[in-house]
Amino acid sequence: MKSLQLTGFGKPLEWAQKQTPEPRGTEILMKVVACGVCHSDLHIWEGFYELGGNERIYVKDRGVNLPLTMGHEVCAEIVSKGPDVGEVELNKPYLVYPWIGCGTCKYCTSGRPQMCLKPRSLGVYSDGGYADHIMVPDASFLINIDGIRPEIACSYACAGLTAYGALKKTMPLQSDETLVLIGAGGLGMMAVQFVRALTAARVIMIDVDDVKLAAVRQMEQVETINSSTSDVTKVVMQMTGGVGANAVIDFVNNETTANAAFSMLAKNGVMVMVGLFGGKLHISTPVPALKNLTIRGSYTGSLTELKELIELVKIKHLKSIPVKTFPLDEAAHLLQEIKDGKVIGRAVLTPDRT
Repeated sequence: MKSLQLTGFGKPLEWAQKQTPEPRGTEILMKVVACGVCHSDLHIWEGFYELGGNERIYVKDRGVNLPLTMGHEVCAEIVSKGPDVGEVELNKPYLVYPWIGCGTCKYCTSGRPQMCLKPRSLGVYSDGGYADHIMVPDASFLINIDGIRPEIACSYACAGLTAYGALKKTMPLQSDETLVLIGAGGLGMMAVQFVRALTAARVIMIDVDDVKLAAVRQMEQVETINSSTSDVTKVVMQMTGGVGANAVIDFVNNETTANAAFSMLAKNGVMVMVGLFGGKLHISTPVPALKNLTIRGSYTGSLTELKELIELVKIKHLKSIPVKTFPLDEAAHLLQEIKDGKVIGRAVLTPDRT
């Protein structure tokens, strides 16, 4: 079994070779077909999340131990299974739900393992998909992707699920209401892919990059604003006749975007904070009460939501966001490309090409 491992935060990834393990109990050994490179991987690689004001959360303090094989957006084929696994189809690609919990707490037993206080998430707290094989603890975490190419399906496990979960938190929206999406990276593009299947509301995308905004417009009929050349709050207010945005999803969530998102909210508006770029939100405390605002976070999604999303993609034949594939040894380079904001859509590793 060959993998790229993080052995020191902020240090180059290192190749590791070990005997391919044998699955036990309900475990399933899978051959990795495709693994998305996610912005969350960048935070793990660097070893921290910025909080703003020179404050940080260190991932080691959140239970991330090294060495670690990153990669939580995985499509893989079953190679072998433990003795307690029922009937499963070998040599067929499945999407792997990575947000695995302890299995016994109130969050896990109520279908919300992504909220578990003792997480075992693949590629975060246990070894993931920057490898030729991955061990999955149970077949219940496998999702049928018939009709969807693995290099497209893999990123639905995080980017797609995160965007879908955030969109659902703003629903329902009526056709005369406005939804603003901030950040045309992988998450924002995923949201654009799904949004018309969920609402007929007016949709406005905000970003600093004209190339990414053009890619968004090619995907779906949405309006765009370049925030590097405009006062976005003023523009949104003008576009909505002074009403503001009924919902804003901030896929960047730094100090500038979060404060802009809050300032453009309409009365009864909903602000969903998703991105992990870091910063401080400055608000006058009476305003949320006076305007009856909802401000909330959104972290990935449940297994049920991921199954819903895959069915939605299949039934609606939704057009994929841009996806490019790379050999596994490009992982570190791609993390730097993501850090520099150079990736349009999603970058996906395909171990067979290494």
